[in-house]
Amino acid sequence: MSASRAALSLIESAIKKHNVVVFSKTTCPFSVLAKRILSEAGVEEMKVYEIEQRQDGAEIQSALQVMTGRRTVPNVFIKGTSIGGGSETAELYQSGKLKELLQEQGIVK
Repeated sequence: MSASRAALSLIESAIKKHNVVVFSKTTCPFSVLAKRILSEAGVEEMKVYEIEQRQDGAEIQSALQVMTGRRTVPNVFIKGTSIGGGSETAELYQSGKLKELLQEQGIVK
């Protein structure tokens, strides 16, 4: 399935409106990991799209691939920029770079 304008528009709108956006699947261990790490890093507000629960989930996944080169979930955005998935989020957290990024962006203290 190709990326629809509606799916691209949804993603663009979400990442402009929210500081932290996670495109996720409820049963994906990497999605669970990324959301837990963001919470542990102090993120109090994140917009989460559980794409397997949406009719347009496949279109969103295709649109994410077009926008970021990644079809896999989770796909984590901070201030409009994709930082990667669960493994990348965990690596950033372990290195301390996630906290630095969140502080630089004014998302956490």
